[in-house]
Amino acid sequence: MKHSVSLFSVIVLCSLVCSCTNPAHDGSAAAAISKHGSAALRAHHVAVTHDIPYGDATEQMLDLYIQGNWTGEPNFFERSTDPRSTLLFIHGGGWVVRDRSPEPWVLPFAEQGWHVVSMTYRLGPGTAPAAVDDAMCALDWVVRNADQYGFDLEKIVVAGVSAGGHLSLTTGILGSRPAHDCYPGNGFRVQSVINWFGITDIAAVSSFLDANPPSFGNYAHAWVGDESRLADISAAYSPIHLVDAGSPPVLTIHGTDDVIVPYDQAVLLDEKLQELGIRNRLLSLENGTHAGFTDTQFLEAFEAMLTFVEAK
Repeated sequence: MKHSVSLFSVIVLCSLVCSCTNPAHDGSAAAAISKHGSAALRAHHVAVTHDIPYGDATEQMLDLYIQGNWTGEPNFFERSTDPRSTLLFIHGGGWVVRDRSPEPWVLPFAEQGWHVVSMTYRLGPGTAPAAVDDAMCALDWVVRNADQYGFDLEKIVVAGVSAGGHLSLTTGILGSRPAHDCYPGNGFRVQSVINWFGITDIAAVSSFLDANPPSFGNYAHAWVGDESRLADISAAYSPIHLVDAGSPPVLTIHGTDDVIVPYDQAVLLDEKLQELGIRNRLLSLENGTHAGFTDTQFLEAFEAMLTFVEAK
């Protein structure tokens, strides 16, 4: 069922998520004032609509964070009519678990007046490369529904965390190539990509996890399924192999002590982007783990996101 709620409840939930995943708090962060802080109290300008299908599969659903004004009865919320910068956000979970539950990564954009589209995708063992196709089709949905919801097609940013970081990169790169069935067409190009500690070389990550297995096992191998497919899937869907001189700008945010997606994944991509002359930045968070950052580091990352997408 589709339903709308105010962003206030989302922020409360996300604050609980942050308190669970980020135990390191420092006093300086609480006192920090960024140049974007003046817009931080605009949660009342957002309504959230859940469970909008972008495809036929059960998992192909998205949530919309739409800008506008709460007007009271009878209609309660009036959408913004002017085209807005729009974020397509892709959750993580090693391509095999998780969903699009509200996450803190989207809130800085909603608070800055952006529309946000948060998607989920087909996931689970042996499903590769369905998630790549789904992310592309969600992007196509955004483009096809731009007029209805006020998405500014000149300012579509794709972001994701972990496996979602991988999918944000593949979507940004493939989003301007006509070869895919869900290519948006008409010369469309993603404005930029925000890659939160994403996988850039699937085979290399699988090898790393074989040598350094986490408690939940080798998620890359699980996603691919049959090991005989690993080399082909990695060659076809690893951003390090896909990126070219026509790819969009990329901001990568990665903790140096990450043992789930090793930090060298970010370094290798950064080097490749520099070699190709693509605008990019690698924000290395010292001693940061897999989504384990201090308050100061989160603020630095959020500031870097907003600055990067505003740059020309």
